[in-house]
Amino acid sequence: MAKIPKPPRVLPTVRAVPVRRAIPLNRRAPLQSPYDLSKPDPNQTPEEAIRKVWAARPKLRDLQRLSDEQLASEEHQAKLRRWRQWPMFGVGLVAFGFGMYGVMLYASLTREGDFKDLPADLTDRFDKEAEGYDEKVDTSETLLLLTSKRKKLTKLARGHVLEVAVGTGRNIPYYNTKQCATVTLLDASAPMLEVARRKWNDTHKEYFSRVFFKRQSALEPITPPFDAQDGYDTVIETMGLCSTPEPVKLLQNIEACTNEDGQILLLEHGKSHYDWLNSLLDKTAPAHADEHGCWWNKDIGKIVEDSGLEVVNIKRYNFGTTWWLELKPRKGLRKKPADVAPGGHPLEPQADMPATHNKPWWWLWQ
Repeated sequence: MAKIPKPPRVLPTVRAVPVRRAIPLNRRAPLQSPYDLSKPDPNQTPEEAIRKVWAARPKLRDLQRLSDEQLASEEHQAKLRRWRQWPMFGVGLVAFGFGMYGVMLYASLTREGDFKDLPADLTDRFDKEAEGYDEKVDTSETLLLLTSKRKKLTKLARGHVLEVAVGTGRNIPYYNTKQCATVTLLDASAPMLEVARRKWNDTHKEYFSRVFFKRQSALEPITPPFDAQDGYDTVIETMGLCSTPEPVKLLQNIEACTNEDGQILLLEHGKSHYDWLNSLLDKTAPAHADEHGCWWNKDIGKIVEDSGLEVVNIKRYNFGTTWWLELKPRKGLRKKPADVAPGGHPLEPQADMPATHNKPWWWLWQ
């Protein structure tokens, strides 16, 4: 008679400890994946494929959780302390930056002095500060988020480009030279223009043959390049109206050298939405102008309105003190070079001038 086999001994259940699967020694062997990486079924719809991928996503329950003993271990606590130090360091650094900027701003606003005899032309301030100008304004422009706005504005440049009041060339790194035929950088300060020249050579050296540096005030007539007889396609000015004594004339002068289908892009600072902030700007404007050559309390909207330029788009930031303006020149106002006298005035037709188109070619020698 056959013996009946004994049932296997029941072992006590032990909680399985997750272990990391070892990498196979044979590198040619395909690695096993917990997810279904088989080829998609050509007969299934896109919705079914998306559901299949979503069902194979890793779940939160698949993550290994630490036990209470591991959470309380000294190694885990030290790791947590290291990771918590970085956010605190970042917050402290930002707070220190705001504090230092606030102290410098308060000191400049409360500085007393006699500003009754300030000249209308403050170009000499820029001549003295050309070499250290970028370091001086970096903090304020970073806190006001002006760097990203400069980059976005400059990326809109196309065709024959003119930048007025270029200064040290803070917009130069953001030029997309592939969509620019020529670039003319204009400023009345020779030391500032020299810094811009070095900056362009460092960032766009391969494009140096198509860039022109002109030391000239934008209040004087601006002549476009030879191959841009219809005017510039794009004119850019950032933080320039504040430092000119005749901002309306400057905008009209820009309009005179712009193509009728061109664009005029401005990024300026001036009056705010709020009266309390405008009062503060008016009170401190002389001291700020004496130190930086900039009147930060100008009414940019009124200046643009008086210039007669057509407003395409306008945005305001930083309590309304930062102005983003996209303008267009008026039709029929641009004079071609053949219609302009050497002094910059349009030529008037003369009724008494004899007609010469019917005379022979030798009439000049008669």
